[in-house]
Amino acid sequence: MEKDVRQSITDYKLPRYICEILCNHYAKAFLDMTIICENNKYIFSYDKKNKQRLIYRELTETDKLQLVLTLILINDNNRQMLIGAERYLIEPELIYSVSNRTDYNNIGILFYPDTTMTPFNIKLLRFIDKIETKNKKKVMDYFGLIKDELAKNEIYRARSIAEKHLNRMLNERAV
Repeated sequence: MEKDVRQSITDYKLPRYICEILCNHYAKAFLDMTIICENNKYIFSYDKKNKQRLIYRELTETDKLQLVLTLILINDNNRQMLIGAERYLIEPELIYSVSNRTDYNNIGILFYPDTTMTPFNIKLLRFIDKIETKNKKKVMDYFGLIKDELAKNEIYRARSIAEKHLNRMLNERAV
């Protein structure tokens, strides 16, 4: 079974402090990685450990809402580590998970630099558009409320809405 993933990027300058944070695994939300820089080319090598690429098409609506909330929490923690979400891509293909679970402790992001420095709220809006199920009215309403707040860059309100509706969905499932 393949354990490592490799990627490279040229003509990009990654700040040294970010390399240190990532390679020493201080920012726990990212897959363990090593970075080699030679001749103006970065080579990223990631250790997936027990994680596999997230199969978002197999997620329930509750899991998708949990994933959005998890990404907001990860962004908060990564910003404290001086790695804001504008520095890395947030795409469904770059999310790794243990057993396709979407809670904070089971997710790992494959760090790959975002050369466009797109703000987090815009990335999360695009991410939701990619994973959202279009045929479930109730869930579309939840995601719609979250997207409205993200469009206004109200990330904490979006987080609050996601938490509220996730708790509601979990309570409905438990009854």
